[in-house]
Amino acid sequence: MYVVRTSERERISAALQVADIDHAAYYVTPLHLQPALRYLGWGEGALPETERAARENLALPLWAGIDGDTQARVVDAVRSAVTVGAAR
Repeated sequence: MYVVRTSERERISAALQVADIDHAAYYVTPLHLQPALRYLGWGEGALPETERAARENLALPLWAGIDGDTQARVVDAVRSAVTVGAAR
C-alpha cells in the first residue's frame, strides 16, 4: 500500500474511480470510535488529529513491478483531480 493524506480525498477518489483505478481508504472510523473500544470512553472530538487522519487517508495502487503505464494513469488521475480542485 502507498497511503497518502489529503483533504481532497473525495475528489481524488472520484477521479480514480472514473479512471477505473482501484484504491481504498482505511480506518475511516478511527480506532477510538470503533464499537470494540467504546469501553475506553473516548468520544468523537477527543482525538482530533486521529479523526482528521481517518478522514484524509487514501491508499493508491503500488506494488513491486508496477509498470510505467499504470503509474502514469494513477498520476494523471490524481493530478487532474487536484488541478480541478485548485482551479476552484
